[in-house]
This record gives sequence, C-alpha cells and structure tokens, in this order.
Amino acid sequence: MANNWKINLKEALEEQYISQSFQEWIEINFSSSNRINLTIVSDLFRETSLSERKDKLLQFLESFSQNFKLSLPTGFLSLYTREEAQSLALSPPLQSHEVIRTWHDLANIAANPQNQNKIEQQEPSLPRTIVFYSFKGGVGRTTALNHVAWQLAMRGRKVVAVDLDLEAPGLSTSFSLTPEPNYGIVDYFYERSYLPEGIDPDIDITDIFGEVRIPNATGRLFVVPSGSLSLDYIEKIDDLRASTVLGNGKTLWSSFTDDIKKQLNPDLILVDSRTGINKWGALSLLEAADEAIIFLFPNEQNRLGVDILLKSLNSLGKLSLNFVFSPVPAVDVGIDKVRTIWKNLNAAISKDVEREEELFDDYQSDLSEPLVIPYLPVIALAEIYPVLGLSDYYTKITNLIDEETNEIRQQLFHAATSEKRWEIIENLTFPALNAANPSQELENLFQRTANFDKFLDETTCLIRGRKGTGKTALYLLLLKHEETAKRLANGRLAKTILNSGHGSFIASRPTRSDFLYISNELVENGGTWEVFWCAYLLLNVYRHKSDKTKHLMLSGSGTRDKYKSIHSILQKLPRENWQSEHSHALVQLATDSNLRLLVLDALVFFNTKNINKDYTLCSLYDDLDEDFPEAIRQQALTGLFQLIQFCDARSLKTIRFKVFLREDIWEWLNFDNKSHFNGRDLLLEWTRVDFLRLALRQATQSPKFKELVDRTSPVISIDQASEEDLSRALDLLWGSRRRKGQTAKYVSRWVYERLTDSSGSSFPRSLSALLEGAKNHELTYRGNPSIQTPTDRLLRARSLEIGLEEASKERCDAIKQEYPHLSDFFNSLEGVNALITKDELDGVWQTIDSIVNINSFNEFVDLLTRIGIIQWREKDEKYRFADIYISGFKMKYQGTK
Repeated sequence: MANNWKINLKEALEEQYISQSFQEWIEINFSSSNRINLTIVSDLFRETSLSERKDKLLQFLESFSQNFKLSLPTGFLSLYTREEAQSLALSPPLQSHEVIRTWHDLANIAANPQNQNKIEQQEPSLPRTIVFYSFKGGVGRTTALNHVAWQLAMRGRKVVAVDLDLEAPGLSTSFSLTPEPNYGIVDYFYERSYLPEGIDPDIDITDIFGEVRIPNATGRLFVVPSGSLSLDYIEKIDDLRASTVLGNGKTLWSSFTDDIKKQLNPDLILVDSRTGINKWGALSLLEAADEAIIFLFPNEQNRLGVDILLKSLNSLGKLSLNFVFSPVPAVDVGIDKVRTIWKNLNAAISKDVEREEELFDDYQSDLSEPLVIPYLPVIALAEIYPVLGLSDYYTKITNLIDEETNEIRQQLFHAATSEKRWEIIENLTFPALNAANPSQELENLFQRTANFDKFLDETTCLIRGRKGTGKTALYLLLLKHEETAKRLANGRLAKTILNSGHGSFIASRPTRSDFLYISNELVENGGTWEVFWCAYLLLNVYRHKSDKTKHLMLSGSGTRDKYKSIHSILQKLPRENWQSEHSHALVQLATDSNLRLLVLDALVFFNTKNINKDYTLCSLYDDLDEDFPEAIRQQALTGLFQLIQFCDARSLKTIRFKVFLREDIWEWLNFDNKSHFNGRDLLLEWTRVDFLRLALRQATQSPKFKELVDRTSPVISIDQASEEDLSRALDLLWGSRRRKGQTAKYVSRWVYERLTDSSGSSFPRSLSALLEGAKNHELTYRGNPSIQTPTDRLLRARSLEIGLEEASKERCDAIKQEYPHLSDFFNSLEGVNALITKDELDGVWQTIDSIVNINSFNEFVDLLTRIGIIQWREKDEKYRFADIYISGFKMKYQGTK
C-alpha cells in the first residue's frame, strides 16, 4: 500500500543495527508532515562519536530513499549504545496495543504503520454495531436508518437504534415510542462522566429507550434518543468528552453497550452518527462500529471527504465499509457520477488492502454494483417514518445487513458445533413433566404458562382442559411438590393448607366400585352428594393430619361437644389404605338425618379456626373422569359444585376449592345455577410463547445444548424472555425457517400449529414426543457423507417431520384413552383422507357401532368438533382433521395443504 515503504524501512534498519541482543531496539515515528523521528539503541555505536553515528545513518537513509524513489526528511535522531540508554533510563517501546478513540489517534496510527501490530480478524459476535455515517449532511442517512431498522424488525430481528448525532439529533422524532423515555444517551453519558466515585447512577439503561410498536412484526425495534433538547442539553453536550474513560476502566460507549446487552440482548445496534470529522463521529466510527455504511452525494466534496476517511479507516483493519449513494437525481449525469466515484473508491480500497491481502486470503476485488437511493420528494418531505409505500428503495441495505447477520449466526453455530455436533445431539433430552415421579427435578421442568397467576387466584375454583394439557401436573405440583409450588407462586401460597379432596396424590382412595356403592346408598337412604363431598373433605383432613391441620380437629375446647359424634366416627378410621369402613362412614355422615347438617356446619367451624390462625384450606380434586362411572358422574359432580356454592353462600372465605375437570365433561354437566362459576373458571391453554418456553426448558436440560445457547444466544430467564429471544435460542435446535427463503414458514410456528388440535388445545406431552423422535431420527444421518449436514441447526426439517409422526402416535393413544367409547371410530380412520366431505364422514359414521349418548350424525360431528378432532373448512366445504391426529390414525394427507 502507499505507506508500505515505512514497514520496509523499519525492517531494513533492524537488519542493519540490531544484532541478537534483546537490549538493542529501534523506535520510528513519522510526524504529520512525514518527517522521520528515530531512536536507535545498538552496539554498533560503540567507540563512535555522535556525528559519526548520524553521518552513517543519513547515508543509509539516503540510499533507502533512492531505492524507493522518495524524499525522506529527518526530524529528531537519537542514537545510543546500550550502556548510554541504560544510564538515561531509556526503555524499548511497548508493543502497540493502542486504543484508538480520536481522529488524532487514528492519524498517528495511519502515519506509522511500521509500529502497528499484525491486524487480527475479530471473532464474529452478536450484537453487531452498524454505524450510518456521512461526511456531509443532507444525504438521507437518518431516513435510511429509520427504514432499515423497521424492515429488520419486520424480519424478526431485535434492533436497537441509537441517536449519536448529538449536535443535530432527529432519529427519535421519526417514531412514536412506548414508553416515551425520560432521558437520552447524553444524560446517560453525562451522569457517568461526572458521578463521584462509589455513587451509583440514578439514570438506568431502562430510562433511555422506548419501543416502536410495529404491527405484525416478528422482531422488535427500540430507539435510544440523544435526549430532550433544552439549555441543559446544550451545556451537557459542551461538557462531554467522547473519549472519557470511566473509573471502572470502561468507556462511555462500552458502558452503554454492556448495559443494553444485559437488558435487551439485541441482534443489531444501528447508530446514527454525527457528520464530518468530530469527536462524536470518531466515537461512532472508531470505537462503536463493527461495520460502517457511508452515505455520500455523488459530488467532489463528498468524494474528497470519503477519500480522507478511507486512508485513515483502513488502518483499523477491523472495520467493514459499505457505501450508499444518496439522494441521486434521476438523470444520466447523476448516475454517471456515481459510477465514476464508485470506481475510484474501489480502486482506493484495493490499494489500501495490499497489506491485508498478505495477512488474509479472503479479499475480493470484484467491482460490484453500487447501492443507490434516488431522490424521492415524498420521503424528503415526510414527517413520520417509514414511508411504507417507498420503503423498498432501502431493501438492498436491509438485505446486506440481514445476510451478514445470518452469516455470523451460522459462523457462531458452526464454531460452537463443528467438532461436537453429534455429541450435542446425542446429549439432548426432552423429559416430559411427570409430577408423579418424585425423582424428577420439577422446578427445572415445570413451565409456568401465561395463565398460571390466574390459576393461583383464590376465586378460581374450576380448572378446565383437555387430557394432556397439564391439569394433573398442576394438581400434583401443589400437593406432591409443595415447596416448589410455593416458590413458583412467589409467596401466594404461604398461608395455604393444601389438601387432596380426591385424586392420585392419595394412593389409596375410593374406586369406581366404591362410588357406585355410595351412590346406591345415597339414593336409598335420602342422602345427598353435596353432604358426601363435605364429609369426604373432613375425612381427608383427618387422614392426613399434620401440625398445620391440628386446629381443625372437631374436638377440644370451643366445640362444646357439638361435633363429638362426627369426630368419633372419623377418628376411629384407619389413616392408611382405603377400606370398606371409610365408605360406610361417608355414607353414614351423608345419610343420617342427625349428622348431615352437622357435617356442613363443620366447614363453618373450619372457617372460624382458619381465620384465627390466618390460614386458608384449599382442597384439590382430580381424576374425576376416571374414578366416577358415567352413570353417576352427573349427580356426583353436581354435588361437588353445590358444596362450593354452599361455602360461597356462607362466606366461608378460608375454605377454597380447585376442581380439575375435562373440558367436555364440564360442558356436558347440567345443574342449577351453573353460571355461578362464570369468571371463576380457567381454561388451560398453551400459547405459542408458552410452548417455546417449554421447548427451551426441556432442551436446556442437556448441559451441552445449554452451553451452546449460553455462548451464542443467551437467555437470562426463560419465564421472562420475549418470544424473539426464545426463538433465537431455539433456532440453534431446529432452525429459523422450515426451508430456505423469506416465504418459508417459521419452525416455531410450524411446531406449535402441528401440535394444536382443531379446538385450539395444545399438548405439552406431544412436544416432548416430537423432539425426542426428531433427535432419534437425526442421529440416523450420522456417518453418512452423502447427506449434507445443516450448518445452522441441530435438527433438520425432515427429522422434525418424523418427530411429528411420533407425537401424533402419542396423542392418538391419549385420545383413545380419553374417549374409549369412540374407539371403533378411531380404528376406522386408517386410509381415510384428512380432508373429507360431509357425505364421506357420514359414510364413516354409518359403518361404526352406536356411540353412547350420540343419536345422530349432527351430534357426532358436534362431538368431534368440540374435542378438537375436526374443523369445518368453509372454502373447501369439507371437514379437516387436525394435523396432530393424521399420522397417528394412519390417515391420508391428500388435499390437506
């Protein structure tokens, strides 16, 4: 390059004057006027005078100048022996690891390439900082940043746009921000520059940015304004120094980027830089930028300014430069000037990378087409951005940034997995939550859904959902893993006594036969299910007596022997296995005319005792579909809900219930005042974000995959992470899109939609089956060189498709168990098209035996629709089976797309 001779000069001087002694050394510095200042410490100067040393050196320099055909004026020449240097306490110059923060630093480095260490390529990393810079103003730089940031957010990127045009700010006025920031980056910089040591700043990173709410965007856009224009702002700008180093060793910019990474973890930081050669432009280009997009109008002023920048910036080595001509008049002379300047810029770049070509072999000198933005009056006069109808003019810039970001992601993924890909995949595990398994670390596997807080609400007494949506997991979480549940509830269960009213938590409980016996006795002896459930609650409190429930015993002071008979019956019963004595006792309490009212009054006693102790008793009920025969289910469950209504009517606020019930059973129930439970019920649903959280939680149970996520796409808190952060981390597992191209479906959406039935219910256990099946299939590709290995994900699309087949089998088995009376219908679906006409479905209906409580085809269709098997597609005038059931029932996909 132009200054290559300076490197050659240093090498020639070292060969001439430096022997093997490490105490000999040379320091060369060129002034801005290109005069050489030399310090040489060499044993060759022994027994020679100062004038002799200088004469010999000048002769050497003259010879060198002639060889390179250049003029070499000298400045200071300091020539010493080793002993003389030691007596003057001179020491060799340190290796240059100089931090370049100002234009002066850059000019000095550019003038002295001989003192520069070998330029090393930086490791790819995210977020990447891209500076939008222009030597002159009025070239559409800020307008371009507005449109590019918007487009990147629409494509799924998390973008932070920063206004560093501090002396002429305007970026934030283009957008409506939510919330409107109280401060800007100037306030952030100023407080940290002048804050006394040991005092924490008042202005937090969260105080200086707002979000641009973009409808239908899959990414997010945040804007950091410069600040609010005022006299105070002007004073702060004047006082601030861009090159300030804080007491902790950080610069203003590094402090900001550390904080913004911790808070937002963006993909990209886009900086709107100050124009020209000034301190804030230096901060943007010299410290902040990983890449600079330089905007210029095609005229001589801009060309000369950019030429100066090129001569200096290329000495940095690390900075990637791209050029945009804007705004270019739509005339031939404007286009011609663009091409001329573009050709000259490329020629200058080619000269300035000669040294880099020696260090790196990836430089390409092919002349590409310049990026051009025409002059557009509509954009020039706009007050609000983006101007959506004209945003395509900025798409090439967006594509450039987007493609480079994808390349970096792939490089990071490849670097992290190149040698350990199959080891990471083999280590993957996707354990489905089994709250009944005491060995599972439930706190690591349980995923709080969006409605978890609603579930904890004391007024929520009915939890509805399909089989497999997590009802039993919640029931067992509260009872079997009480301490974990209380931590997840953030203190909301601290004063709650959790009691199983019925369900699998109690291994020995009434069977279907017991309930049939109890039902017959209640009918024959005038008893009620309402009193039965009350007696059953009392019995379970006695069976599982603890320190927390001692105050609920129906004996001792305060009872006035009112409940002596009930206490006597309950106290005598065995506390372990359920026996006939338990069933007889419940029948006695529910049918004896002298005891029935006392049983209900006992709950009033419980309530009073709880108030005194500041406790709440919460009874939980599960497995009501499996343990109650269909013949008595209506009467039995109606009695349970009547007991809840009784407690509400008596204002027994410390007696609470949570009933876990299948959605279809609740819809089927019919009893007086059923509307009492409106607003007090909760339908268990898994949103797409819930599903992503669960997928990441399961995948990160693998230490090797967690390490990969932490290195490339860290997620601080799964429960609090945004959808974008979750998707970015899961991209490592299954990729961003199913196929190449911007129109391909996002994998995260594909997974969620395929595991969601026609009623909108999604099934977490099916997710585990899908991922485990995909992992096992992916491992079948290991050692097969004929099949290309993905460079951006662990599990390819085909593996996920095989995983879906496994998930479908799991789901079909579950629904067969859930609705055994439909088994003939399920078995008849093999070979049937998943998109089926009404007549074809009616034909299937005609071939199967009668179904209990289903008397017509319309009732049959209504049932299938309600339980999420089918959905009517108006455009096709056909019924469409849900994806989650097609493969498991061995149906045909024909016509489903």
